[in-house]
Amino acid sequence: MASMSQRLVHLDLKGAAPKLSYLEKIFPLIEQWGATGLIMEYEDMFPYHGNLSEVASSQAYSVEEVKKILHMAEQHNLEVVPLVQTFGHFEFVLKHETFAKIREIPKYPTSLCPCHPDAIPIVTAMLDQVLEMHPKTRWFHIGCDEVYHLGRCDLCRRKMADENLTTQQLFFGHVKTVATYIKAHYPTITPIVWDDMFRFAAVKDLKTSGLGDLVEPMIWHYLSSFLLPENLFDNLCTVFRDIWVASAFKGATGVCASMTNISFHVENHLSWLRLIDEKGSKFNSIRGFAITGWQRYDHFAVMCELLPVAIPSLALCLSVAKQGVFTQDILMHISNQLEFKPGLPLNPYQCQIPTECRYPGSDVYAAMIDWIHTQAKCDQFLQSDTLCSWMNDYNIERGFVNLMHIEPIVTEATNILARLCEVQIKIQKSMEPIFSDETVTEWIQTYLEPKSKRLSDVVEKGQKVLGRVNFEGFEEKMSQDM
Repeated sequence: MASMSQRLVHLDLKGAAPKLSYLEKIFPLIEQWGATGLIMEYEDMFPYHGNLSEVASSQAYSVEEVKKILHMAEQHNLEVVPLVQTFGHFEFVLKHETFAKIREIPKYPTSLCPCHPDAIPIVTAMLDQVLEMHPKTRWFHIGCDEVYHLGRCDLCRRKMADENLTTQQLFFGHVKTVATYIKAHYPTITPIVWDDMFRFAAVKDLKTSGLGDLVEPMIWHYLSSFLLPENLFDNLCTVFRDIWVASAFKGATGVCASMTNISFHVENHLSWLRLIDEKGSKFNSIRGFAITGWQRYDHFAVMCELLPVAIPSLALCLSVAKQGVFTQDILMHISNQLEFKPGLPLNPYQCQIPTECRYPGSDVYAAMIDWIHTQAKCDQFLQSDTLCSWMNDYNIERGFVNLMHIEPIVTEATNILARLCEVQIKIQKSMEPIFSDETVTEWIQTYLEPKSKRLSDVVEKGQKVLGRVNFEGFEEKMSQDM
């Protein structure tokens, strides 16, 4: 097997960026479980300044906070690799009117136009600001995955026509420009790039791309059953001496997932280990794993699993990546370390037994367990035949109702609503020490409040029906008695 020494934990900061006090608690654990470094995908959480100040979120880390993160990482022997998107997934920049001019498609703030004269100056200005604060980094991830609508604007079409370029060559050209800039101005740094945009490239195009001596590809795949092109590794090894692989410990099973299916991610790592054993000798080195933990699927998506609920998954995935196997002893060790009672469930969605645990952020884990069970009960009720049959708008508007059915519907809705209120208090209390108020508010308003509103509507309509029918029935009975 090719040498493989790095295990980088990816911290996706484009949603639910943790407070430094929480990072301070988990960095020692990450080191203990076998991580050698961190990939910091700052997005709009970096304190960009000057002409880029608009890019920084109002919640962005300050310069001093970034310095403290780097210091904490160094204390725990975690090498920091910054990740800044420089092509696709550029929404955090392109959403601003100031930078809309460099969009590939004017109405989509997704990918930049590589041919716009302002594109490279904006990208390199971002790189300079980030690298100025990371003088010790050896690698810099420039992203470049999922570049949608490539070669669609007039500037790109003109360039492709004038220079007889394919969209693949247009992509390679931009990556080469960015990587060459880094190599020229920061010669000790090696750029890393996601592999998906040249997975299906012909070998001749890879060889003529000029990227072989400039970048190291990071091949990402998050499923247990691999769907990568069969000849991918054979093609890459003709051009690249060193590569990376990227697995996931969270954020790859559903855009709205609240809990982490650990089994899914452990299987992904085991599949990677088998593939590395088979293909690794083709390269000088497979640098190691980047264990990704996505917080949103893109800048405009909702938040998925919060970092604290995925800490058990991260612990097991790091252990598997380091030791090369998954055993009951490893599971028991992590379960005991995180104080799970009766034991760490590998798929919390299937766990019906009450679970206790104690680790940094375990209150969020416990609150989310309550949430997924309450959410399931709520959805089951809202989608039930009972509600649709006896309390639909058509019947209610016409007073065509039977109290025998309305009363239990209102009672059940009231009970679930009360339970949702309890869960909301628990979630809010558990999240506040770890995340900003804006993150807590976003999560509650995204997931919990829409359910509460729908239940409240059911209760309100039901109570009006009950009040009206009871009162009218009472009046009719009185008139008959008289």
